[in-house]
Amino acid sequence: MMKASLVTVMIAALSVLAAGGKKGPKADSVVYDTPNEWRLFSIDWPVRAFALQGAVLWCGTERFVASVNTRSVKKPEAQRMKEIGAMPADSVSAIAVDNQGRIWFGGPNGAAMKNGKEVTTFTSENGLPDNAVSVIAAARDGSVWAGTASGAAQYKDGTWRQFTVKDGLVSNKIQAILTDVKGAVWFGTDKGISVYDGTSWTSHTMKNGMSWNDTKAMAFDRRKETVWAAVGEKDVNCFDGQKWNVFMDIQQGIVAIMADSQSRIWFGSAAGLMKFNGDDWVSDPKLLGVPSAPVYQLYCDEKGNMWFGMETGVVFRANPYPF
Repeated sequence: MMKASLVTVMIAALSVLAAGGKKGPKADSVVYDTPNEWRLFSIDWPVRAFALQGAVLWCGTERFVASVNTRSVKKPEAQRMKEIGAMPADSVSAIAVDNQGRIWFGGPNGAAMKNGKEVTTFTSENGLPDNAVSVIAAARDGSVWAGTASGAAQYKDGTWRQFTVKDGLVSNKIQAILTDVKGAVWFGTDKGISVYDGTSWTSHTMKNGMSWNDTKAMAFDRRKETVWAAVGEKDVNCFDGQKWNVFMDIQQGIVAIMADSQSRIWFGSAAGLMKFNGDDWVSDPKLLGVPSAPVYQLYCDEKGNMWFGMETGVVFRANPYPF
């Protein structure tokens, strides 16, 4: 663990390059104090997806699903599962917790809902448009959304409802899902982004401001009510409610995005982490303060703490902005 005495660090002032005396990126100030430190919850395997169910951290890998008690005083040991009910637990690529506290898993063999000790599995035979689930997201209204290569499906009140291009999706290949503060659901696809407000559909593509249609990852900044998307090979686009703001050639292969409590936007990729502070794109691990590379998933909890899915587990960092 890394600890630091109480000190306010102005990274912009400290980041002066020796060559030519040029200033480094204008990064935001960060207040460091105990227990503001990072902690690794080790899984000993690359974590492709994770979610928090209270104090329990659930992690999906290519071999198994693991759970860790994050409040354990001693070094927590991961409990591994090879099956989730009738569904194999290998290659789980999506995990979410709904507002009833149920944990959802998605992967190439369908989806599973774990409610205490009871597990219900779903495939194309009982509600899903496709067995291969790429993403799962829990909505504020209690419903759960699953994305596949054959469309999306909403689980609500015990039943599934499917959505395809016939209903309003710009493409059936769902690659990312998020919900905004108004309850609208955003679907990132290979042909653009579609938004469903519960009644009607709207779509965003290169025809109305995006720099690329192929949407790989999305995140919602609740503080500023903006939507961030990784599109194409290297681009990042941001929708402010009126128009798309385009940032070109930012990072190759972004797979995850997170907005922190102060609207700094974090991006995860095979190269590691990158943060946009509103002025600069910061990628130096020493400035970011998180030893994570590659990064597969990102999450900022309701207390502003940040979680990073990486090569050997999940890194936790306490909220670095206590103001």
